[in-house]
Amino acid sequence: MTDRPLRRQPLYSQIKQQLLRRIGDGEWQENDALPSEWDLADELGASQGTVRKALSELVADGLLYRAQGRGTFVAPAPSEWGEGLLLTPGLFNEQPDDLAREFLGISRGNASDDMAAALQLRRAAPLLRVRQLWRWHGIPVAVDEAFLPADEFEGLDARWLRGSSGVYQALQQRFGIRLKVLCEQFRALMLPREESALLGVTGMVAEAPALSLIRVSGSMEGVPLEWRQRYCLTHNWAYTARRA
Repeated sequence: MTDRPLRRQPLYSQIKQQLLRRIGDGEWQENDALPSEWDLADELGASQGTVRKALSELVADGLLYRAQGRGTFVAPAPSEWGEGLLLTPGLFNEQPDDLAREFLGISRGNASDDMAAALQLRRAAPLLRVRQLWRWHGIPVAVDEAFLPADEFEGLDARWLRGSSGVYQALQQRFGIRLKVLCEQFRALMLPREESALLGVTGMVAEAPALSLIRVSGSMEGVPLEWRQRYCLTHNWAYTARRA
């Protein structure tokens, strides 16, 4: 967790930050139960009501969840694919296979005008660029570029991203920020050269357009924090939106 000043903060807010730090340090993993409110109160030297308020805020933020009669648990990070699935064309009820993620690297750059506008940043603001490859049974099917405000996520590095299931989990564990999709756009585009090489596209497929997804995700309060572009191969798969 990032070190944030705790002085002058209410006690429940200080406890909230301590719990986030401990989750970020790996003391509790996804779906692990936290100690009871009474045990935490005793450990932290606070009242049970103060601890409950801190936990309730973390539940409201989507970082914890409660199970009736069982306790409070660490919430899993949301899927990097949101409601999207890759299915066989025409088979709407197909059980999707999990996609394997490969972390390709993290670097620094500057926001384009479109990115700066979408993320409500100043022109050419510094960004972190995270690249990921997605495989279906070993076959490359999609490649991502996720851009994050560098000032907001100082300290995010390859170690955190390699040790997580993706950007969303790293941000939730490292910074206590849970992302949700704010908006998406889809277009059919020719693959850029670098993405084409990563996806192993050759021959006739190289001349076919790929599905380009541009997504802006943000905090639970709706503050935009991620601009992502994903290229998906769709000559053998159909991008399908899951519906409840």
